Amino acid sequence: MVDIYDRIREFSGVARLSKHEQIVKGVLMSIEDQLVERGQMLPSINQMSNELGFARKTIDKAYGELKDRGLVESRNRRGFFVSTESVDQTVRVALIMYEFRPFQEVFYNVFRQSVGDNVQVDTFFHHNNLSVFEDIIAKVAGRYGLYVVAPIVDRRVPEILGQLIDNRLLLIDRFVNLGEGRAHVIQEFEDSTFAMLSSLLDRIVSYQRIEIFFRQDAEAAYPQEILSACRRFCTLNRIQLKIHDRYASGTLEKNVLYLTIGDNDLWSLLEDCIDRDFVLGEDIGILSHNESRIKKIVHGGVSTWSTNFGQMAEAAARFVLERKPERIIIPTVFIDRNSF
Repeated sequence: MVDIYDRIREFSGVARLSKHEQIVKGVLMSIEDQLVERGQMLPSINQMSNELGFARKTIDKAYGELKDRGLVESRNRRGFFVSTESVDQTVRVALIMYEFRPFQEVFYNVFRQSVGDNVQVDTFFHHNNLSVFEDIIAKVAGRYGLYVVAPIVDRRVPEILGQLIDNRLLLIDRFVNLGEGRAHVIQEFEDSTFAMLSSLLDRIVSYQRIEIFFRQDAEAAYPQEILSACRRFCTLNRIQLKIHDRYASGTLEKNVLYLTIGDNDLWSLLEDCIDRDFVLGEDIGILSHNESRIKKIVHGGVSTWSTNFGQMAEAAARFVLERKPERIIIPTVFIDRNSF
């Protein structure tokens, strides 16, 4: 059975936490998880020292900090007792995201609303920069009750995330293999993109070719699986595929199906459509990755293929509120607005 010592030991591998901070965090987590209850006596300084191998002055310092924070109290030299049923007025969550793009704003708004007022959400953005990501993880490790992280797909990321306690971490959006059974609420890119294109084959073959705008630099962080799916689909069905890094204004051609990943390419395409009086779904076709409210409205509506970020946020909120180790892949759906 898990006890207070187990909780303290969980913090032993967390960088930048001193031994007395490990004790404080372990006791806080034990109270939060109801391993110890209000009025219950904590292990004595001698017991804690013998069990953990820490110096008595280290444990005394930790208990002193907990006492100063009103979480424990000493009674007539009998020992230290838990004086609260809650370690805080709020649960503290570190939410680590790529950046605040429109579809990620949907995730944030639904997540924030779903977790309610008793959860403090501190948000960090890594912009797919590994150094920034590493610095954020080092900064938040051991300082939050829960971690909801959109990871970078990189071989070093499992090691970096190793600073966080397993059962306190939820991966969102993209999957990184951290070992069997780790909690995640993610989307899938390759098979879903291939299936979407295959279901639209009868409409796609009416175009001369497909052109996709796909940045392959680290900053853009476009899912390589989408490009792989497009190549596989076009090869199988003998459809011409052209791959561009970005859309170049003025290069719009009739009878071409354009696939956009980044919104800047989409806006440039639509500007050229307006300038040349092209009609979506007749003169050209456009399919855009990731749903957002503006794509419902702009230029009469743009067809998208996208996961449901609101549904992803609701599942992430359940992890925070119920501590269930969610392992979910949110489906990708095609939303037809007759733009191709």
